[in-house]
Amino acid sequence: MRLRRLEPVLRRALGGPCRLPAGSTVLVAVSGGADSTALLVSMASLSREFGLALRAAHLHHGLRGAAADADLVHVRELCERLEIPLESARWDCAARMWRRGLRGEAGLRVLRREFLLTAARRVGAKAIATAHTADDQLETLLMRLARGTGLTGLAGMRARHGAWLKPLLHATRADIERDLRQHGLSWCEDATNATPEFTRNRIRHGAVPALLDALRVPAAPAAGRRERLARRAAELADELADAGRVLARLAAARLRRAGDGAGAPDVRALAALPPSLRRLALARAWRRLGPGGPGAPGLTARHLASLARWVEGRRPRTEVALPEGWRARSDRGRLSFSPPGTAERLAGRAPRRPARADARLSVRLEHHRSAPTAGDSALRRRRRTTPHLRTPA
Repeated sequence: MRLRRLEPVLRRALGGPCRLPAGSTVLVAVSGGADSTALLVSMASLSREFGLALRAAHLHHGLRGAAADADLVHVRELCERLEIPLESARWDCAARMWRRGLRGEAGLRVLRREFLLTAARRVGAKAIATAHTADDQLETLLMRLARGTGLTGLAGMRARHGAWLKPLLHATRADIERDLRQHGLSWCEDATNATPEFTRNRIRHGAVPALLDALRVPAAPAAGRRERLARRAAELADELADAGRVLARLAAARLRRAGDGAGAPDVRALAALPPSLRRLALARAWRRLGPGGPGAPGLTARHLASLARWVEGRRPRTEVALPEGWRARSDRGRLSFSPPGTAERLAGRAPRRPARADARLSVRLEHHRSAPTAGDSALRRRRRTTPHLRTPA
């Protein structure tokens, strides 16, 4: 079966940002909802064209009783009809979250990502495809704008981020439902998608309709009402991502120009940069000169703001607290990052324990890390800790 509205969107993604070598295995995350059902059907139609082998994955969260059982049955029947092998599991997510101190939609997202990464390694998949749409992109942009974000965050979700693919970011929920109904395909509705307990649901059912009312967009039909706004959000996200890449290259060039032989940039040269370039250059300097490694912490928006103010103020005798006890210092006018206890060791004192201020600025990633198996470089990635850069799964 061919979903005529979705296949052109998916074909552009698989031929562009989501391109994979022929012969690659792709794990498709399928919840049983309309979006993931349509993604699996469309991927099945185009898999031979792009030389892809497909596997599906479904996690039963153990939270919604008979409704969750029905989702699993739906996904199994769909995979059997499409002749796609299914990786499924039934987890007691409430117990797992309690043991690990996770909570809410963020905690469930962590567990889903871990399940999908484990399933991908088990079947040898080089990528994991999720069914995020233009409507999801619209909600993400509004959430990040309200919480506070920079240019990178305003670019929204990316079509590809490491092993994660989002090939339907330019398809709307209205497109998906039209295609599914046209072919008589059913899907499952998750009742929790309507509860106001989750932030995304409040944005979806409260903020977006209120924005459309404020713009006096005609009220009917409900699904098509937000369609144009969702398309605009997807296009804007692409433009902002392109602008971010251009600025990132410019920041990298300025950082090289400001560096010495060891790469330590001149603080005065950083202070002379425009604010947007300065933040990008500081983030890049941290990645190059900071702790490094796949599990290294990133800088939050608060850290970057503190660093930018410090550089702009040109106070070489002060320092800035960074994640996990690291400090930013000025060494003869050059920016440097010192690991915990550096000053105490130089003074012959025992390293001090991080203060509460350091702890507030530190971001721990233990519950978000999921190390890939050795040799599986496609699934190896660095976690970003900036709150507005988190991508739902």
